[in-house]
Amino acid sequence: MIINAIKNKQRELLISLAIVIGLLIVASMFMYLLEHSAQPEAFPSMLSSLWWGIDKYLTPLGISSANPITPFGKVLGIFIAVLGVGLFALPAGIIASGFIEEIDLIKEKKRMMAIEEKLKYAFTIEYFVPVKNVKKNLGLSHLPRKWLSANDIQYKMGISMEEIVRVSDYSSNFRLRNVKLDGDDSIGLELIQSNRSYGQCVSKGSPITIINMYPAIQPYFGHFTKGISEIVGANYISNEVYSSLSLLPENAIDLVNGGHSQTRESIAITEQLQLDIKSMVHKDGLCIFFVNAASNDFLMQFNVGLEKGNETLHPAPFFANIALLESWRQSAERVSSAHNLKLGIHTTVGRPAESHLAHFIKQETGCDLLMLHVNCGILKLKAIDYYQYMAEFAEIFKIPEGATNP
Repeated sequence: MIINAIKNKQRELLISLAIVIGLLIVASMFMYLLEHSAQPEAFPSMLSSLWWGIDKYLTPLGISSANPITPFGKVLGIFIAVLGVGLFALPAGIIASGFIEEIDLIKEKKRMMAIEEKLKYAFTIEYFVPVKNVKKNLGLSHLPRKWLSANDIQYKMGISMEEIVRVSDYSSNFRLRNVKLDGDDSIGLELIQSNRSYGQCVSKGSPITIINMYPAIQPYFGHFTKGISEIVGANYISNEVYSSLSLLPENAIDLVNGGHSQTRESIAITEQLQLDIKSMVHKDGLCIFFVNAASNDFLMQFNVGLEKGNETLHPAPFFANIALLESWRQSAERVSSAHNLKLGIHTTVGRPAESHLAHFIKQETGCDLLMLHVNCGILKLKAIDYYQYMAEFAEIFKIPEGATNP
């Protein structure tokens, strides 16, 4: 704690020491000018006068017996004596202040850790029985809540709004969101389960890998695709931190389009993401790349690398297994129609730019890749409807146990 206090206050310590020593040098020079004529033996030069000030007031030896005898010299001697006290008193006070700050920081850290554990527990609680039953039927009882509102945290857990903001800043496990629900702004927390610098990477040895690069900017999207991956039993990669749209400069890294600045940090993060993709996605595997889309008449849109407006699936640059793709299309068509919404095939979306991550995945792994643009409006529905959509999306892409990509 003392070492940390000194490290944290090193700038203040250096400045205070520099000021005191600088004043001492100047004062000693003035002492020579004031006392040299009166007692040339005691103050023969400016250098000896400087040594006199150091020896007289800053060292415990105090060898010199000379004292100023002129009126102004005596006043200056008092000033130098005060500087001698300040040389030790100022650093001691600064270190003491840093020590107290370090103690307060440790107390604050313990308090934030306690609040963090309470919030983690709260995310495991679903108090509406119908929601609990739906999650149980889907095998998602272990899946945390998608959201914990600030009102619930404040009035049911006794945690103030200030503490909510502080714990979200302190902990990498929570993301503070302002979401518009039913036309009103609603503030709350999302739980982030990260094991990578960019977010999550979960390998289950599955032929299917689900990738979602947009949870950092789209509320609930990460929770939605995580639930789908659990039902399907798929590998899962999600970017929970970085986005070119981030208001925080340290998080403004575009991992999707490769348009980020080539800093050492961004290169390391990109390399880690690419390594994870190549380790889980294989040539005979399937990759579903989820993309958030605006609320409109389409429940989802298929994009397999053709140009926008080309509403066909063959030939598909990203997907060679047309029979499987057609099977998915039919299932997606049934789900969309059941909700009075449309399934789009390159209707408003098309082949991404060559710098897009989808091209890297296809070129490096050779897998069959489907970019699935999802109507983000369904993410804000009530819990029962939300999990129903999650189950139906999972059913579209679920591969029977023991089966592989033909």
